[in-house]
Amino acid sequence: MAFECPQCGKQYDITLFQYGKTIRCDCGAEVDARKAQVRSVRLPRQYPGQIVITVESIRGTCPVYSVGNRIVLDEGYRINVKESDAICMHSLASVMPYYVALYHGVDPQELGLAGEKDGVARVQCLDPCELTGGGTVVFTIERRS
Repeated sequence: MAFECPQCGKQYDITLFQYGKTIRCDCGAEVDARKAQVRSVRLPRQYPGQIVITVESIRGTCPVYSVGNRIVLDEGYRINVKESDAICMHSLASVMPYYVALYHGVDPQELGLAGEKDGVARVQCLDPCELTGGGTVVFTIERRS
């Protein structure tokens, strides 16, 4: 599902934006996604490249990851097993809600994943280490061209 900027016609995937937010188009126009004409279209691939998910820190003990380990997604969705160090279902569950938006260039701050200082997206795995004796891993998520 997509909508167009009424000023320049650029198309946006409606699923990448939080409901009720106003979107600033590249042309400078502000578009209210609630009032936009939404239609089914096939959006062009805009950002060839990779998503790189890197272990930034671990609280507790993680049996899968070490600091610096990476998961690499080619074209934003295909796991590159040759460049990835390890893959855990907890980490994938943490990344799933955000990887498409980040791949398509949505600012991590708009998604609530980044602080103002560095603009890097961060998520943590779902393992409640205090209860399981495992480890909670913090990941950075970055798009590479």
